[in-house]
Amino acid sequence: MPAPPDTIFDTLSCSMDKDETKVDGSTLHLPSYADRYTDIPRLIRLKFIAQVCPQLSVPALELAINHVKTTYNVKLYDELYKTLCAEVSRKSLKQVEENGTSQSPDANEASTSSGRGRIVVPYDSYWVEDNTMEATLMLQELDAELNFKKSNSGSAYVRRVLEEIGDHYEKSGNLQMAVKFYARARPYCTSSDNVINMFRNLIRVSIYMQNWWHVLTYVDEAKQYAFGFEYLAQEVPARLSCAAGLANMGLKIYKSAADNFLSTPFGRYDYDRIVAPEDVSFYAGLCALATFDRENLQLRAINSESFSPFFQLSPKMWNILAKFCEGQLETCAALLREIEDHVRLDVYLYPHVNTLYEMIMGRLLKKRDRKTMTDIVKKRHKSS
Repeated sequence: MPAPPDTIFDTLSCSMDKDETKVDGSTLHLPSYADRYTDIPRLIRLKFIAQVCPQLSVPALELAINHVKTTYNVKLYDELYKTLCAEVSRKSLKQVEENGTSQSPDANEASTSSGRGRIVVPYDSYWVEDNTMEATLMLQELDAELNFKKSNSGSAYVRRVLEEIGDHYEKSGNLQMAVKFYARARPYCTSSDNVINMFRNLIRVSIYMQNWWHVLTYVDEAKQYAFGFEYLAQEVPARLSCAAGLANMGLKIYKSAADNFLSTPFGRYDYDRIVAPEDVSFYAGLCALATFDRENLQLRAINSESFSPFFQLSPKMWNILAKFCEGQLETCAALLREIEDHVRLDVYLYPHVNTLYEMIMGRLLKKRDRKTMTDIVKKRHKSS
Protein backbone atom coordinates (compact mmCIF):
# COMPACT_ATOMS: atom_id res chain seq x y z
CA MET A 1 0.00 0.00 0.00
CA PRO A 2 1.53 3.35 -1.01
CA ALA A 3 2.45 5.78 1.73
CA PRO A 4 -0.06 8.59 2.25
CA PRO A 5 0.94 11.95 0.80
CA ASP A 6 2.60 14.09 3.44
CA THR A 7 2.34 17.53 1.83
CA ILE A 8 -0.15 19.39 -0.31
CA PHE A 9 2.31 19.02 -3.20
CA ASP A 10 1.96 15.24 -2.99
CA THR A 11 -1.85 15.35 -2.88
CA LEU A 12 -1.85 17.62 -5.92
CA SER A 13 0.44 15.26 -7.80
CA CYS A 14 -1.70 12.26 -6.86
CA SER A 15 -4.82 13.98 -8.18
CA MET A 16 -3.29 14.07 -11.65
CA ASP A 17 -3.44 10.27 -11.78
CA LYS A 18 -7.15 10.00 -11.00
CA ASP A 19 -9.79 8.85 -13.46
CA GLU A 20 -10.33 11.93 -15.60
CA THR A 21 -13.83 10.87 -16.60
CA LYS A 22 -15.14 11.45 -13.08
CA VAL A 23 -15.12 15.05 -11.94
CA ASP A 24 -16.72 16.25 -8.72
CA GLY A 25 -19.43 18.78 -9.51
CA SER A 26 -20.78 19.26 -5.99
CA THR A 27 -19.69 22.91 -5.83
CA LEU A 28 -21.20 23.86 -9.20
CA HIS A 29 -24.69 25.35 -9.35
CA LEU A 30 -25.53 24.06 -12.80
CA PRO A 31 -28.49 26.33 -13.75
CA SER A 32 -26.51 29.47 -12.85
CA TYR A 33 -23.49 28.16 -14.72
CA ALA A 34 -25.56 27.37 -17.82
CA ASP A 35 -27.14 30.83 -17.76
CA ARG A 36 -23.72 32.38 -18.41
CA TYR A 37 -23.85 31.07 -21.96
CA THR A 38 -26.31 31.14 -24.85
CA ASP A 39 -27.03 29.22 -28.02
CA ILE A 40 -24.49 26.60 -29.09
CA PRO A 41 -21.94 27.33 -26.32
CA ARG A 42 -24.53 26.44 -23.67
CA LEU A 43 -25.24 23.13 -25.42
CA ILE A 44 -21.54 22.35 -25.85
CA ARG A 45 -20.82 22.95 -22.18
CA LEU A 46 -23.85 21.09 -20.81
CA LYS A 47 -23.18 18.09 -23.04
CA PHE A 48 -19.55 18.07 -21.92
CA ILE A 49 -20.44 18.24 -18.22
CA ALA A 50 -22.83 15.31 -18.71
CA GLN A 51 -19.92 13.32 -20.15
CA VAL A 52 -17.30 14.02 -17.47
CA CYS A 53 -19.39 14.45 -14.32
CA PRO A 54 -21.74 11.54 -13.51
CA GLN A 55 -23.03 13.48 -10.54
CA LEU A 56 -24.46 16.17 -12.85
CA SER A 57 -25.13 14.10 -15.95
CA VAL A 58 -28.93 13.92 -15.67
CA PRO A 59 -29.62 17.59 -14.83
CA ALA A 60 -27.08 18.67 -17.46
CA LEU A 61 -28.79 16.57 -20.13
CA GLU A 62 -32.22 17.86 -19.10
CA LEU A 63 -31.07 21.48 -19.33
CA ALA A 64 -29.46 20.74 -22.70
CA ILE A 65 -32.65 19.14 -24.02
CA ASN A 66 -34.71 22.15 -22.94
CA HIS A 67 -32.27 24.49 -24.66
CA VAL A 68 -31.81 22.50 -27.86
CA LYS A 69 -35.54 22.89 -28.49
CA THR A 70 -34.89 26.60 -29.13
CA THR A 71 -32.85 25.57 -32.18
CA TYR A 72 -33.41 23.53 -35.34
CA ASN A 73 -30.93 20.85 -34.26
CA VAL A 74 -33.15 17.76 -34.27
CA LYS A 75 -30.15 15.45 -34.56
CA LEU A 76 -28.70 16.75 -31.31
CA TYR A 77 -32.09 16.50 -29.60
CA ASP A 78 -32.25 12.79 -30.53
CA GLU A 79 -28.70 12.23 -29.30
CA LEU A 80 -29.29 14.02 -25.98
CA TYR A 81 -32.59 12.22 -25.40
CA LYS A 82 -31.10 8.78 -25.99
CA THR A 83 -28.20 9.62 -23.69
CA LEU A 84 -30.58 10.83 -20.99
CA CYS A 85 -32.65 7.62 -21.16
CA ALA A 86 -29.50 5.51 -20.92
CA GLU A 87 -28.16 7.56 -18.01
CA VAL A 88 -31.41 7.38 -16.01
CA SER A 89 -31.58 3.62 -16.63
CA ARG A 90 -27.97 3.18 -15.58
CA LYS A 91 -28.51 5.09 -12.33
CA SER A 92 -31.75 3.25 -11.59
CA LEU A 93 -29.97 -0.09 -12.10
CA LYS A 94 -27.16 1.08 -9.83
CA GLN A 95 -29.71 1.94 -7.16
CA VAL A 96 -31.22 -1.54 -7.42
CA GLU A 97 -27.78 -3.12 -7.06
CA GLU A 98 -26.97 -0.96 -4.05
CA ASN A 99 -30.31 -1.31 -2.23
CA GLY A 100 -31.48 -4.67 -3.50
CA THR A 101 -34.90 -3.21 -4.35
CA SER A 102 -36.36 -1.13 -7.12
CA GLN A 103 -38.39 1.94 -6.29
CA SER A 104 -41.26 2.87 -8.55
CA PRO A 105 -40.72 6.48 -9.57
CA ASP A 106 -43.51 8.99 -9.18
CA ALA A 107 -44.46 10.36 -12.58
CA ASN A 108 -44.79 13.81 -11.02
CA GLU A 109 -41.41 13.67 -9.27
CA ALA A 110 -39.20 16.64 -10.00
CA SER A 111 -35.75 16.24 -11.43
CA THR A 112 -32.98 15.44 -8.97
CA SER A 113 -29.26 15.82 -9.26
CA SER A 114 -28.79 12.05 -9.09
CA GLY A 115 -31.35 11.11 -11.72
CA ARG A 116 -32.28 7.94 -9.82
CA GLY A 117 -35.86 6.83 -9.36
CA ARG A 118 -37.55 9.12 -11.87
CA ILE A 119 -39.24 8.91 -15.23
CA VAL A 120 -37.68 10.50 -18.30
CA VAL A 121 -39.72 13.24 -19.94
CA PRO A 122 -41.52 11.75 -22.98
CA TYR A 123 -39.91 12.09 -26.38
CA ASP A 124 -41.35 15.16 -28.12
CA SER A 125 -42.15 13.73 -31.54
CA TYR A 126 -44.46 16.67 -32.29
CA TRP A 127 -41.60 19.15 -31.85
CA VAL A 128 -39.30 16.99 -33.99
CA GLU A 129 -41.77 16.84 -36.89
CA ASP A 130 -42.83 20.47 -36.63
CA ASN A 131 -39.28 21.73 -36.25
CA THR A 132 -37.98 19.64 -39.15
CA MET A 133 -40.70 20.97 -41.42
CA GLU A 134 -40.16 24.56 -40.29
CA ALA A 135 -36.39 24.32 -40.84
CA THR A 136 -36.86 22.85 -44.33
CA LEU A 137 -39.35 25.54 -45.37
CA MET A 138 -37.15 28.28 -43.93
CA LEU A 139 -34.13 27.07 -45.89
CA GLN A 140 -36.17 26.86 -49.09
CA GLU A 141 -37.37 30.41 -48.61
CA LEU A 142 -33.84 31.66 -47.97
CA ASP A 143 -32.50 29.85 -51.07
CA ALA A 144 -35.25 31.39 -53.20
CA GLU A 145 -34.58 34.83 -51.72
CA LEU A 146 -30.83 34.45 -52.40
CA ASN A 147 -31.41 33.64 -56.06
CA PHE A 148 -33.78 36.58 -56.40
CA LYS A 149 -31.42 39.04 -54.69
CA LYS A 150 -28.49 37.95 -56.84
CA SER A 151 -30.47 38.79 -59.95
CA ASN A 152 -32.32 41.90 -58.82
CA SER A 153 -30.55 43.54 -55.85
CA GLY A 154 -27.23 44.96 -54.76
CA SER A 155 -24.40 43.35 -52.82
CA ALA A 156 -25.69 44.42 -49.41
CA TYR A 157 -28.92 42.45 -49.85
CA VAL A 158 -27.07 39.36 -51.10
CA ARG A 159 -24.67 39.49 -48.15
CA ARG A 160 -27.54 39.75 -45.69
CA VAL A 161 -29.24 36.65 -47.10
CA LEU A 162 -25.97 34.68 -47.14
CA GLU A 163 -25.48 35.54 -43.46
CA GLU A 164 -29.05 34.48 -42.69
CA ILE A 165 -28.46 31.14 -44.40
CA GLY A 166 -25.25 30.76 -42.39
CA ASP A 167 -27.20 31.55 -39.21
CA HIS A 168 -29.81 28.99 -40.18
CA TYR A 169 -27.23 26.23 -40.68
CA GLU A 170 -25.55 27.20 -37.41
CA LYS A 171 -28.87 26.95 -35.59
CA SER A 172 -29.43 23.56 -37.24
CA GLY A 173 -26.05 22.26 -36.08
CA ASN A 174 -24.59 22.01 -39.59
CA LEU A 175 -21.48 24.02 -38.80
CA GLN A 176 -19.55 23.16 -41.95
CA MET A 177 -22.33 24.57 -44.13
CA ALA A 178 -22.51 27.61 -41.84
CA VAL A 179 -18.81 28.30 -42.47
CA LYS A 180 -19.34 27.89 -46.20
CA PHE A 181 -22.09 30.51 -46.39
CA TYR A 182 -20.42 32.96 -44.01
CA ALA A 183 -17.30 32.79 -46.20
CA ARG A 184 -19.35 33.32 -49.37
CA ALA A 185 -20.45 36.69 -47.99
CA ARG A 186 -16.95 38.17 -48.40
CA PRO A 187 -17.31 39.41 -52.03
CA TYR A 188 -20.61 41.09 -51.12
CA CYS A 189 -19.30 43.08 -48.14
CA THR A 190 -19.79 46.80 -48.76
CA SER A 191 -18.03 48.19 -45.68
CA SER A 192 -15.12 47.40 -43.39
CA ASP A 193 -17.58 46.56 -40.60
CA ASN A 194 -19.17 43.95 -42.88
CA VAL A 195 -15.79 42.32 -43.45
CA ILE A 196 -14.92 42.22 -39.74
CA ASN A 197 -18.35 40.76 -38.94
CA MET A 198 -17.78 38.10 -41.59
CA PHE A 199 -14.47 37.14 -39.94
CA ARG A 200 -16.12 37.07 -36.52
CA ASN A 201 -18.76 34.67 -37.83
CA LEU A 202 -16.07 32.38 -39.21
CA ILE A 203 -14.05 32.56 -35.99
CA ARG A 204 -17.08 31.83 -33.82
CA VAL A 205 -18.14 28.71 -35.73
CA SER A 206 -14.54 27.49 -35.98
CA ILE A 207 -14.31 27.72 -32.19
CA TYR A 208 -17.46 25.60 -31.89
CA MET A 209 -15.80 23.04 -34.16
CA GLN A 210 -12.47 23.39 -32.30
CA ASN A 211 -10.68 23.95 -35.61
CA TRP A 212 -7.93 25.90 -33.88
CA TRP A 213 -5.67 26.48 -36.88
CA HIS A 214 -8.65 27.89 -38.77
CA VAL A 215 -9.39 30.19 -35.84
CA LEU A 216 -5.83 31.54 -35.88
CA THR A 217 -5.94 31.95 -39.66
CA TYR A 218 -9.16 33.96 -39.54
CA VAL A 219 -7.88 36.04 -36.60
CA ASP A 220 -4.68 36.88 -38.51
CA GLU A 221 -6.63 37.75 -41.67
CA ALA A 222 -9.00 39.97 -39.70
CA LYS A 223 -6.08 41.77 -38.06
CA GLN A 224 -4.31 42.30 -41.37
CA TYR A 225 -7.50 43.73 -42.83
CA ALA A 226 -8.07 45.98 -39.79
CA PHE A 227 -4.58 47.47 -40.02
CA GLY A 228 -5.69 49.17 -43.22
CA PHE A 229 -8.17 51.32 -41.27
CA GLU A 230 -7.04 53.61 -38.50
CA TYR A 231 -10.23 53.26 -36.45
CA LEU A 232 -10.09 49.45 -36.65
CA ALA A 233 -6.35 48.97 -36.16
CA GLN A 234 -6.53 49.51 -32.38
CA GLU A 235 -9.91 47.95 -31.68
CA VAL A 236 -10.07 44.74 -33.69
CA PRO A 237 -6.85 42.96 -32.56
CA ALA A 238 -7.77 43.43 -28.89
CA ARG A 239 -11.32 42.21 -29.40
CA LEU A 240 -10.03 39.07 -31.08
CA SER A 241 -7.50 38.33 -28.33
CA CYS A 242 -9.75 35.90 -26.50
CA ALA A 243 -10.36 33.87 -29.67
CA ALA A 244 -6.61 33.79 -30.36
CA GLY A 245 -6.01 32.73 -26.75
CA LEU A 246 -8.48 29.86 -27.04
CA ALA A 247 -6.86 28.68 -30.28
CA ASN A 248 -3.33 28.82 -28.85
CA MET A 249 -4.45 27.00 -25.72
CA GLY A 250 -6.18 24.39 -27.88
CA LEU A 251 -2.88 23.91 -29.74
CA LYS A 252 -0.96 23.74 -26.42
CA ILE A 253 0.95 26.94 -27.12
CA TYR A 254 0.37 28.07 -23.57
CA LYS A 255 2.64 31.13 -23.40
CA SER A 256 1.03 32.68 -26.47
CA ALA A 257 -2.37 31.76 -25.03
CA ALA A 258 -1.55 33.60 -21.80
CA ASP A 259 -0.33 36.64 -23.75
CA ASN A 260 -3.56 36.74 -25.72
CA PHE A 261 -5.91 36.22 -22.78
CA LEU A 262 -4.15 38.93 -20.77
CA SER A 263 -4.53 41.32 -23.71
CA THR A 264 -8.31 40.89 -23.71
CA PRO A 265 -10.05 44.19 -22.93
CA PHE A 266 -12.70 43.84 -20.22
CA GLY A 267 -14.59 46.96 -21.23
CA ARG A 268 -15.05 45.79 -24.83
CA TYR A 269 -15.25 42.06 -24.12
CA ASP A 270 -17.92 40.53 -26.36
CA TYR A 271 -17.02 36.83 -26.50
CA ASP A 272 -19.14 36.14 -23.43
CA ARG A 273 -21.50 33.98 -25.52
CA ILE A 274 -18.67 31.48 -25.83
CA VAL A 275 -16.41 32.18 -22.84
CA ALA A 276 -17.70 33.90 -19.72
CA PRO A 277 -15.41 36.58 -18.22
CA GLU A 278 -14.90 34.31 -15.21
CA ASP A 279 -13.49 31.66 -17.53
CA VAL A 280 -10.99 34.08 -19.06
CA SER A 281 -9.34 34.65 -15.69
CA PHE A 282 -8.80 30.89 -15.18
CA TYR A 283 -7.49 30.43 -18.74
CA ALA A 284 -5.10 33.37 -18.42
CA GLY A 285 -4.03 32.56 -14.87
CA LEU A 286 -3.18 28.89 -15.38
CA CYS A 287 -1.44 29.44 -18.74
CA ALA A 288 0.56 32.34 -17.30
CA LEU A 289 1.48 30.46 -14.10
CA ALA A 290 2.75 27.56 -16.20
CA THR A 291 4.88 29.66 -18.57
CA PHE A 292 5.60 33.20 -17.31
CA ASP A 293 8.58 34.12 -15.15
CA ARG A 294 7.95 35.87 -11.84
CA GLU A 295 8.53 39.35 -13.25
CA ASN A 296 6.05 38.90 -16.09
CA LEU A 297 3.51 37.31 -13.76
CA GLN A 298 3.58 40.39 -11.57
CA LEU A 299 3.62 42.89 -14.43
CA ARG A 300 1.24 41.28 -16.91
CA ALA A 301 -1.19 39.55 -14.53
CA ILE A 302 -1.11 40.39 -10.83
CA ASN A 303 -0.57 44.14 -11.20
CA SER A 304 -2.40 44.57 -14.52
CA GLU A 305 -5.04 47.27 -14.22
CA SER A 306 -6.64 46.34 -17.54
CA PHE A 307 -7.03 42.66 -16.62
CA SER A 308 -7.96 43.29 -12.98
CA PRO A 309 -11.75 43.26 -13.64
CA PHE A 310 -11.48 39.66 -14.88
CA PHE A 311 -9.66 38.59 -11.72
CA GLN A 312 -12.25 40.37 -9.59
CA LEU A 313 -14.79 37.85 -10.91
CA SER A 314 -12.47 34.95 -9.96
CA PRO A 315 -10.40 36.25 -7.03
CA LYS A 316 -9.09 32.79 -6.15
CA MET A 317 -7.12 32.66 -9.40
CA TRP A 318 -5.51 36.01 -8.66
CA ASN A 319 -4.70 34.79 -5.16
CA ILE A 320 -2.96 31.71 -6.56
CA LEU A 321 -0.69 33.89 -8.69
CA ALA A 322 0.01 36.23 -5.79
CA LYS A 323 0.93 33.38 -3.44
CA PHE A 324 3.28 31.94 -6.04
CA CYS A 325 5.11 35.24 -6.44
CA GLU A 326 5.24 35.73 -2.66
CA GLY A 327 6.86 32.34 -2.24
CA GLN A 328 3.94 30.89 -0.27
CA LEU A 329 4.18 27.65 -2.19
CA GLU A 330 2.15 25.38 0.09
CA THR A 331 -0.75 27.85 0.04
CA CYS A 332 -0.48 28.19 -3.74
CA ALA A 333 -0.61 24.41 -4.18
CA ALA A 334 -3.56 24.11 -1.79
CA LEU A 335 -5.52 26.73 -3.73
CA LEU A 336 -4.75 24.99 -7.01
CA ARG A 337 -6.13 21.80 -5.51
CA GLU A 338 -9.32 23.64 -4.53
CA ILE A 339 -10.06 24.85 -8.07
CA GLU A 340 -9.07 21.63 -9.83
CA ASP A 341 -12.54 20.10 -10.15
CA HIS A 342 -13.97 23.43 -11.27
CA VAL A 343 -11.48 23.86 -14.12
CA ARG A 344 -11.94 20.22 -15.16
CA LEU A 345 -15.61 21.00 -15.84
CA ASP A 346 -14.61 23.55 -18.49
CA VAL A 347 -14.84 22.08 -21.98
CA TYR A 348 -11.91 24.12 -23.35
CA LEU A 349 -9.63 23.85 -20.31
CA TYR A 350 -10.27 20.19 -19.48
CA PRO A 351 -7.84 18.67 -22.07
CA HIS A 352 -5.02 20.81 -20.66
CA VAL A 353 -5.49 20.57 -16.90
CA ASN A 354 -3.07 17.68 -16.43
CA THR A 355 -0.38 19.27 -18.57
CA LEU A 356 -0.73 22.72 -17.02
CA TYR A 357 -0.81 21.34 -13.49
CA GLU A 358 2.30 19.24 -14.17
CA MET A 359 4.11 22.32 -15.51
CA ILE A 360 3.01 24.38 -12.51
CA MET A 361 3.87 21.61 -10.06
CA GLY A 362 7.34 21.37 -11.58
CA ARG A 363 7.85 25.08 -10.92
CA LEU A 364 6.49 24.84 -7.37
CA LEU A 365 8.70 21.88 -6.50
CA LYS A 366 11.77 23.54 -8.03
CA LYS A 367 11.14 26.73 -6.04
CA ARG A 368 10.55 24.71 -2.88
CA ASP A 369 13.77 22.74 -3.34
CA ARG A 370 15.70 25.94 -4.05
CA LYS A 371 14.25 27.54 -0.93
CA THR A 372 15.13 24.47 1.14
CA MET A 373 18.74 24.53 -0.09
CA THR A 374 19.00 28.24 0.64
CA ASP A 375 17.78 27.68 4.20
CA ILE A 376 20.32 24.87 4.69
CA VAL A 377 23.18 27.05 3.44
CA LYS A 378 22.13 29.89 5.76
CA LYS A 379 22.03 27.55 8.75
CA ARG A 380 25.53 26.26 7.92
CA HIS A 381 26.89 29.80 7.68
CA LYS A 382 25.37 30.65 11.05
CA SER A 383 26.74 27.53 12.71
CA SER A 384 30.21 28.15 11.33
